[in-house]
Amino acid sequence: MPKDEPPDLGEHARRAYQESADRYVGRAETNLWNAHWDRPVIRSLLPPIAGKRVLDAGCAGGANTEWLLEQGASVVALDITPRMIELTRRRVGDRAEVHLHDLREPMGFLVDRSIDVVLSSLAIPYVQDLGPVFIEFRRVLRRDGCLVLSTHHPFSDWQWSDLPDYYSTGVVEDLWSEGVVHRFWRRTMEELLGSLFRAGFLLDGYLEPTPSDDVLSQFADEDVSRTPNFVFLRAIPDPVAAEH
Repeated sequence: MPKDEPPDLGEHARRAYQESADRYVGRAETNLWNAHWDRPVIRSLLPPIAGKRVLDAGCAGGANTEWLLEQGASVVALDITPRMIELTRRRVGDRAEVHLHDLREPMGFLVDRSIDVVLSSLAIPYVQDLGPVFIEFRRVLRRDGCLVLSTHHPFSDWQWSDLPDYYSTGVVEDLWSEGVVHRFWRRTMEELLGSLFRAGFLLDGYLEPTPSDDVLSQFADEDVSRTPNFVFLRAIPDPVAAEH
């Protein structure tokens, strides 16, 4: 992609997942990357959520939405892709409040400080400018709430992309097993954490795990180096930061 081409990563993600939603959701139920890596780790960073109101920001086909409901949470789920919203509603029915929504836009359906926990699993790689997204997360979070998210690890993204060095940022492309090309915004760790801090969050937890040897032995065909492909963060609103 030419570097001067303004990317609309959200629209590209909508089209890519609309085309591959059913195959992706089916594969993610049992695969290494989602079922045995991202989901157990991101859930481990959550506080007790029974009785809490949780925003599932980038719900895909509703796997985390359903799990959150099973833990006793009330859930507001959103995704940018119409087919993903259909699959989520099929999975959870009317037990959750489900919205077709682009994270880059304000969440007008949520009032200030109405959410206890924001969970965002592997959604922010599709967003170039994280500032407004994090500011909106902070707006809807209660003062004692938290944001728990997973995203691509900046180091591994640089390793597999054709960017010249770690400090290069921009759009990278990856051909997934469904035969669909996905585009992401590759950022440095400084850019990721800086966006979080500027939005008025404090870092409260940080994980960059690799799967255990027992898990990896179940997926011998997967090309997984001893590299943290994902990074997991828990953040809390800074009580002394100015309200946005």
